[in-house]
Amino acid sequence: MFCHDRSSTHRPTTPPLHRPIALLNWSLITASNDAAVLKTCLASSPCVGHAHDFQVMRGFGCAGAAYNAGIRQSSGEVLVFAHQDVYLPPEWDSQLGAAVAHLFQSDPNWAVLGVFGITRDSRPQGHLYCTVGQQVLGESFSQPVPCISLDEVVLVLRSSAGLVFDEQLPGFHFYGTDICLEAQQRGLNSYIIPAFCVHNAQGQKFLPWAFWQGYLYMRRKWRRQLPIKTPCTVIRKWAFPMAQHPLQSAYVHYVKREQPGRRVSDPASLYTRLQADLLAQR
Repeated sequence: MFCHDRSSTHRPTTPPLHRPIALLNWSLITASNDAAVLKTCLASSPCVGHAHDFQVMRGFGCAGAAYNAGIRQSSGEVLVFAHQDVYLPPEWDSQLGAAVAHLFQSDPNWAVLGVFGITRDSRPQGHLYCTVGQQVLGESFSQPVPCISLDEVVLVLRSSAGLVFDEQLPGFHFYGTDICLEAQQRGLNSYIIPAFCVHNAQGQKFLPWAFWQGYLYMRRKWRRQLPIKTPCTVIRKWAFPMAQHPLQSAYVHYVKREQPGRRVSDPASLYTRLQADLLAQR
C-alpha cells in the first residue's frame, strides 16, 4: 500500500528474525519528488508486491526526515530504503532473503546492508547497473561482504537494531555512509550484499551544491574518523575534493566531450537486455 501522510505512528518492537527466506517480512520505503519516475521505476519493480508495506514519503527536505517518518509507519522486520529511480528485478527480494538468512547465522550484530559500498580494506564492492555511466558496476559475488560505507541507492536496516537516520544531515547525500558510522559506534556491523538492481538515474555534469553541503556536515560530525572513504568521494580534513571535482568534471565534459548517461523510459526492458547479454557471454 502507498502511505503519503507524515503522521508519527509508532511501530512495534520486532524480535530477531529467524524464519525461512520465503517468509521474509520486509517493508519498502522511498522518498519521492517525481510521480512519473516512481511509477516507471521503483513502483513497477516485480518484487514490490512481495513487500509487507510500501511507504512513499513526499514533501521532505532531507533523507533523514523522510526515512525516519517511513520507519515509524512501517511494520517490517527488515526495512528497505530505495531511491525512486531504482528498478528491483523479480528475484531481488529472494537475494535479499538469502543474504539476511546468511547473516543471522554468521553475524547476529548485523544492522545495515547495501548493494554497493566500500569494504573494510577500502575497495569498492557491489553489483548493479547504473545508467549514468551506462555500465555494470562491480561484478557478481556470492556472500555478504563487511563494509565501512554504503551507497544510498538501496539501503537495508534490521528493524530491531533501532537505528535511525540523522535528520540534521542536509539533503539526500551521504546518509549511507553516516548510518554505517552510527552502526559502528554501537558495535553493529554493515555489509554489501549480492542483490543486483538497476539504478535508472539521470546524469549530471557537476555535483550539486547540496552534495557539498552534506560533505561539509559529515566532515564536522565525523572529524575524529577522517579520512572517510565513501562510494563517490573521500571526506578529508581539508576540502580538497570540493575544488578538485569541478575541474575534473569540466575536463571530462568540455575537453573529452563525454556526456553523462540519461534515464531510460523502460528499466524492465533494460534489465531483460542485460540478462540476455550476460547469458550470451557464458
